[in-house]
Amino acid sequence: MNPETRYWSSAIPMEDKVAFAMNLDVAALAGAEDDHFSFDALMIHAWLSQLLDESIELYVTRKNSKFFGMQSGQAQRGFLRIFGHPQDEEFHRLVQSMSRFTTCEDPLAVILFRALDAVSAEHDAQGDFIGVRAIDGAQRPVEAVRWMRESMDRWFEWVDAFVHVQTHAQWHLAPECFDTDSAKREVAIQAMKKRRMEQFFSSRRVNWQSPGANTTRFYRELPLWQVLPQTKISQPQRPWPHPEMDEAILSLWPLVRRHHWTFSDLLTVLKDLLPDTEAYPSEGERNLATYCLHSLRLRKTVQGKTSKQERPNGYVVALRLVPPMPPRPVFHFGPEVDEKDLDIKWEL
Repeated sequence: MNPETRYWSSAIPMEDKVAFAMNLDVAALAGAEDDHFSFDALMIHAWLSQLLDESIELYVTRKNSKFFGMQSGQAQRGFLRIFGHPQDEEFHRLVQSMSRFTTCEDPLAVILFRALDAVSAEHDAQGDFIGVRAIDGAQRPVEAVRWMRESMDRWFEWVDAFVHVQTHAQWHLAPECFDTDSAKREVAIQAMKKRRMEQFFSSRRVNWQSPGANTTRFYRELPLWQVLPQTKISQPQRPWPHPEMDEAILSLWPLVRRHHWTFSDLLTVLKDLLPDTEAYPSEGERNLATYCLHSLRLRKTVQGKTSKQERPNGYVVALRLVPPMPPRPVFHFGPEVDEKDLDIKWEL
C-alpha cells in the first residue's frame, strides 16, 4: 500500500507532530547517550520478539480453545513484565527511546512504526496536536503525563493489531512455526529468535543513526509480513484466499473496538477500501461476522449501533491506514460483437 496516497490533513510531518504532542525534546533525544538508548532498544526488541512468540502459541491452540486471545492487551502486559510500572521521569525516557527505536533499521521496529503511525493518525483526526486540545507540558505537567500515558496505552493496542497481522500471515506462509508437535515448533521459533537477534545487532550503527527517507517509505509500503524476519517461506503453504482483506480487518480492529463499529459498519468501510468485496466473506454482514470470529479469532464485546446516514466514527483514520485500492483491471468485456450487428455506416 502506497503511503503517498494517504490523506494527511496537515503539512506537518507525522514525526514532528508526535514529538510535539508527547512533549519530546527532539534535540536532547538526538544527543542522548548511546549506552542508555542501546539498553532500552535491546529491551524494546525483546518485548516485541516475545509478543511474536506468544502470538504463535495462541494461534497453535486457537482451533482447540474457546479463548479468543488476540488483540486483548498482550502488548501492555508484556511491556509491564519487562519494564514494570515506571515513574514519570523513567516513563518519559522510555517514550523517547520507543520513538527513536521506530527509526532504527531493526525489522521489528516496523511494528512500533506502524502502530505509531496509527495512533498519530487518531490524534491528528481528533485535533489533539493543535488548538484547545493540545496540552502544554510546561504549563500543565500533570495533565501532560496523564495524556502521554493514555496515548501509550493506545499505542499498545495498535501494536497488538500489527503483531496479529504478522502472526496471521505467518500462519499461512510458514506453517512449520505452528506445528502441533511442540518440539518441532520450538526448533522453528528458536531459529526465528536467532535471526531476529542477528538482524538487531547488524542494524546497530554508529550513534544509532536513523535510516533515510527511502528506508522509512520502504517500511510503510511493504506488507508487514514481508519486512519482519522469517525462518523461511514454506513450501507448501497454507492456502490464503483473502490476504488483503485479512490485513485490512486485523489492522482496523482497534477502530472497531474503540468506536463500537457493527459488522455492518465494518463492511461499509471495507467496501470503500478494497476491490472485490462482493464475494465471501464480505457479501453480507452475517458472513463477515462468522469469518472474523472463526477465521481471524476476533470477537466483538459491544454490539454497537450501525451508522445509517454517515460513515462510522474513525472512518478518516481508516482511510489513512488502509488507503483505498483501485479496482482491478478488466480484461474481459463480454462476447465479441460483429460490426454488422451494430448497424454502423462508415462514411469517408
